[in-house]
Amino acid sequence: MTRTLLFGVDDSQNTLQALRNLAELFLGSDARFHLFHAVPESSLLYPGELSTLSGEVSEWEKVQQRQAQQVLDQAVGMLVEMGYKRSRLQAESMLKSVDTAQNILNASESDEFAAIVLARKGRSAVKRFLLGSTTTKVCQHAESQPVWVIGTPQLQPPNILAAVDDSKYAERLIAHLAQYFAPFSETRITLFHVMPAKPPEFWDDGHILDKAERSERKAVVERWRSDHEKKMAGIFAKAKTSFTSAGMDEAHITTKVPTRMRGIARDVIAEASRGDYNILAFGRRGMAAISEFNLGSRAAKMLQSTSDCTLIVVN
Repeated sequence: MTRTLLFGVDDSQNTLQALRNLAELFLGSDARFHLFHAVPESSLLYPGELSTLSGEVSEWEKVQQRQAQQVLDQAVGMLVEMGYKRSRLQAESMLKSVDTAQNILNASESDEFAAIVLARKGRSAVKRFLLGSTTTKVCQHAESQPVWVIGTPQLQPPNILAAVDDSKYAERLIAHLAQYFAPFSETRITLFHVMPAKPPEFWDDGHILDKAERSERKAVVERWRSDHEKKMAGIFAKAKTSFTSAGMDEAHITTKVPTRMRGIARDVIAEASRGDYNILAFGRRGMAAISEFNLGSRAAKMLQSTSDCTLIVVN
């Protein structure tokens, strides 16, 4: 199946490096790239040309069109030099953009795109991942396509940390990773699940438990933990089947189920920092029934983490 990635490009070297990182990984595949560049409306204002009554394209707008074409030509030229055929590349620009994130989301509505791809550091690296940034807004509002946020570390070979829980979003995450990354022979993946905290119904009941009550409560908690571990073992087994069916070596699949320490998101981030991972993958929702992707949610915390690895956010 042909895979087309919608890549949002700008004129920064960070974006070109991110594009190169991803392109190196998919060079030997059938993946295609659709390069999209939006020119902000504010950049079209030029002294003496705040309005054009004739209806003709202003000279400054023509300059912007040429500059937009240069951005796309630079990206296309780099991919061609790497060995991509032009038939695998498409380029699109949009002038007078007032909301780059929305423009990208509108462009991604076609079912032909496997994912929306952005650089982790774009033209405004200082503002990356602040609430309201293009990347955060795309991740927050992308309802169908997964979003890949490409960092600076090389992606070849992929070493993926996948945050997994028992939600349907985790199933979609596994299916997505199996389809697009399992076929690479050197891909490694760690299925990471943080054992949740003891549910409130198992807390003390407002009084000091006697010996018999403590023993009974301990048995109930252990049974709950055992049931949860069995459920996750089934999910892990199903995930392994998905990966091996897609061509992945089972020896390259690892599972980790640590006890919650500082919080699910923080524990995932800590593991991503400790391990030699270049990709962190997680669901936009899920993980203890997160209802929305917003500032403060676990997914948002992982998106805004200081690690510079590539992020894959799946809906």
